Amino acid sequence: ARGDENSPVLMTQYSMDPVAKLGLLKMDFLGLTNLTILDRAIKLLDQSRGIKIDLGRLPLDDKETFDLLSSGKTTDLFQLESSGMQRYIRELRPSNLGDIAAMIALYRPGPMEHIDKFIDAKHGRVPISYPHDSLKDLLDETYGVIVYQDQVLLILQNFAGYTLGEADTVRKAMGKKIASLMAQEREKFIEGAGAKGFERQMAIQVFDLIEPFAGYAFNKAHSVSYALISYWTGYFKAHYPVEYMASVLNSRLDHPDKMINSMNECSKLNIPVLLPDVNRSDEFFTIDKDSGPLPSLRFGLAAVKTVGESAVRPLVAERNLNGPFESIDDFCRRADVTNLNRRTLESLAKAGAFDSLASRGAVMAALDQIAATAQLETKMRNSGQTSMFGGGGEEGSQAPGIVLNALDVGQAEKSDWERELLGVSLSYNPLMELARLDSGDAINSLDQLDEELQGKTLTILGHLSSHTERVTKEQKRFLIINFDVLGGTIEVIVWPDVLELTADFWTDGKLARITGKLRMRGDDFSLACERAEEYVPPPEGSSPGPSAAAPRGTAPARSGAMRSNPSPVMTNGNGNGNGNGNGASARTVYLGITESDDPVEDAHLLRDVIKVLLDYPGKDRVNLDIFTGGRRVVMELPVVSTGYCEELRVRVEELLGENSVQVQRSEGSNAEDVPF
Repeated sequence: ARGDENSPVLMTQYSMDPVAKLGLLKMDFLGLTNLTILDRAIKLLDQSRGIKIDLGRLPLDDKETFDLLSSGKTTDLFQLESSGMQRYIRELRPSNLGDIAAMIALYRPGPMEHIDKFIDAKHGRVPISYPHDSLKDLLDETYGVIVYQDQVLLILQNFAGYTLGEADTVRKAMGKKIASLMAQEREKFIEGAGAKGFERQMAIQVFDLIEPFAGYAFNKAHSVSYALISYWTGYFKAHYPVEYMASVLNSRLDHPDKMINSMNECSKLNIPVLLPDVNRSDEFFTIDKDSGPLPSLRFGLAAVKTVGESAVRPLVAERNLNGPFESIDDFCRRADVTNLNRRTLESLAKAGAFDSLASRGAVMAALDQIAATAQLETKMRNSGQTSMFGGGGEEGSQAPGIVLNALDVGQAEKSDWERELLGVSLSYNPLMELARLDSGDAINSLDQLDEELQGKTLTILGHLSSHTERVTKEQKRFLIINFDVLGGTIEVIVWPDVLELTADFWTDGKLARITGKLRMRGDDFSLACERAEEYVPPPEGSSPGPSAAAPRGTAPARSGAMRSNPSPVMTNGNGNGNGNGNGASARTVYLGITESDDPVEDAHLLRDVIKVLLDYPGKDRVNLDIFTGGRRVVMELPVVSTGYCEELRVRVEELLGENSVQVQRSEGSNAEDVPF
């Protein structure tokens, strides 16, 4: 069948097996972004440094590449990016392409249980063993561990006399786990092995060994092909990191999360990533060799969120043709903003693209005037009329230009804008400095965490950006900390017992090392704090110095220094610090909820209500007054407390309806008397 009668491409709605029985060949073609990354890196290296690379002629025994792989710093390398793979590749310390291929084949559900044996056998921690000496040649390259489909087929052939065609049929049957067929093949294998002189017990042992592997073993050619691409990406990252990371970033413009991780990796590689600039940026990431002592990566204008390539291509073309823009007036006069609306112009301004022409605050204050003037100039130019700014003879209108007299905005606001539009703050981000330092045993990046680490005690290095005070059911204070690390934020819970010992420590804005147990809350990570210490980066060029005295209840720091800070002032939603909305004795807030026919929707509604309650910390207890099936059930909402105020009532009633919130003093009251 043809999907489009004008298309020469034939299509079928039959599945794989019927197509094969019809005599047609099914093939899978994979599109790998990493091949595009390598191609771009090769072209960029040729353009920027005149170095020509032929992938097919790269040496496969490059020490720097294997050193990089053995370090486990394999972020942005093909097939080796996950935190689990980074851990295993560091333990393996690969020394040849075969090691990489085998690890790629083993790092999947099923074969993963054999990774430790593979690594231990490679490094001689356990002896290499074979089910039978006759299989030594087949399993020698993988240290006695069955890794590939090819090894399964050759064992069937060499040990039991199967043809390779018959062996592949058995492999497929093993993968489908058809019991009757497997029992039949087991006997056939034992008979074939007996004919070759092997004892029955040995034949059973070998069959039992290959049976589980057959279902999930990887094709060797596939693994080696993947390993070669992994090696090539490692080679470029080891030898040409600037060109390689520029190519990586340009391949991830449509994936903001991946782009943030790659920018974090640039920091770890000591490659500065610079703000977009209308006078230095192209559409995409480029190498900037003139803005600092080290080659840097310059953010592309089209890589700013909400900014499209078509909007900025004319700006880049004009600048390349007639030189840099000299001022905001000059930009308005020369820039073609046909596809550049006010919103896009605002995104560029907030992201810092005009910082070289005027302060960000001044540009934002004059944005309406800039957008209107640039649009009018473009229309006049395209229609052949004279510029508003003159330069076209005596008839020029000689407009006075854009007025730029506003004060600049603060660094915090700039950082917020950059995080919004670039994914990360580039003008001020203390974590970027930390990324260049050896964090020792501490984790400093979100991509280093995965579900496998859940329940384990970890030390995390990051930035205390904000905190919220809560109280437990027993009216004991605890804190929820937003702890920024490279690539995102981790929630840190400081429970009452730890808070008692560290109350003076939790001041927003400081760098800290926090040790605790990792938990998953939905799709996000949460750390239950056990120990906290302030981190002071060592002076540039020095190694981390010894610790100063730790705050009460903390452990000595392993790097950097610590200092004690006064306790932060905790406030509730009403702006006071007594933990209760009115400073009086504890109250109970009753929430009237009517159960609907949709339990999922009810659960979502309750979660939304709880989020609002937690926005107003305090000591007021919360009870639910639930109307269900004609009955009324009053229950206490465990753990959650709040600080009642008028704003809280308004927000909750927006969710639950008018008169759904009532408050009662706790002393001697009866919940049943509360009217709704």
